[in-house]
Amino acid sequence: MILGVISDTHGNHAFMTRAADRLFDEIGAELLIHLGDDYADAELLRLSGRAVKAAPGLWCPEYRRAGIARRLDERIGGLHVVAAHADKDLHPTDVDADIVLTGHTHRAALQRVGHALHVNPGHLKAAVDRRQPATFASIAIEDDHVEARIHGLDGTVLQRLRIDRGRLA
Repeated sequence: MILGVISDTHGNHAFMTRAADRLFDEIGAELLIHLGDDYADAELLRLSGRAVKAAPGLWCPEYRRAGIARRLDERIGGLHVVAAHADKDLHPTDVDADIVLTGHTHRAALQRVGHALHVNPGHLKAAVDRRQPATFASIAIEDDHVEARIHGLDGTVLQRLRIDRGRLA
C-alpha cells in the first residue's frame, strides 16, 4: 500500500495536480491524504476521480464547520494512521498511532517520535515559501517495514526514513 500525503496547497492547483499525478501515476499511491489549507483543493482532486481523504487547515472555513472532522483517524494498510493539519488538533491518545501526519509549518520532516512515524509533507503553495521548496510525501506500507519519503516537485527523493513494522507503536 502506498499512501500519498500533501499539505498547504493554498489554491496552487498546478503544483497540487503535478504532485498528485506523480503520486498516483508514477509512485503508485492508492490513497492521497490532503492536510488542508485549502480544503476546497482536496475537493478538486476528488472530482478528478482520485481517492482522497482530507482534513481542513486552520484558515479554511471548513475548519469551523460542524460535521467536518479536523482530524482523521484511520486504519490504512493495517496500521493506525492519524492526520490533522496542525499539531494542536492531535489528541493525547495519538501517541499510540503508528503514523502521524501533520502539515501547517510548510517545512517537510520525517521523524520518529516515540514509537510513531511522524510525517510533514511540507507545502505546495509556491516554488519556495518560508525559504522551503515545494515538497510532498509518499509512505510505502509493506509487510515488514514502512518507508516514508519526501519528494521535490519533480519527484526527486529528498529525504527517506525506513522503519521496521514491528518497531512502530
